[in-house]
Amino acid sequence: MKQSEIQGGCYCGKIRYQFTCDPHLSVNCHCNNCRRAVGAQSVAWIILKKETFSWIKGNPTRYKTDTKAWRTFCQDCGSSLTYESPTRTNDIDIASGSLDNPEKFPPTEDAYINYRIPWVHKIKHHE
Repeated sequence: MKQSEIQGGCYCGKIRYQFTCDPHLSVNCHCNNCRRAVGAQSVAWIILKKETFSWIKGNPTRYKTDTKAWRTFCQDCGSSLTYESPTRTNDIDIASGSLDNPEKFPPTEDAYINYRIPWVHKIKHHE
């Protein structure tokens, strides 16, 4: 069975990507590195196997962070797009806000909760 393609991209439309698997994790990250890189109180990410991901339009700018991770963004509009951890080399994290349909992938847990800004609410877990 062919899996459906899920797409996203930057704000200006010059960078587009797709992937063909369901993410195996969806998190809301509160770490200082993510907050500073994106300029937000936290960043929602979906995490999937790198082998299922591809750029289909344009080439994002890629840089290495002080934590040895790689991040990509659109040089024209500044949209943050991906994160690649040096400890999870088979995965790629996609900024949920860059998805065409981010509502399909709500974060299910918080990451680096000890760095959470006090006025940011924790994710409520359903039991």
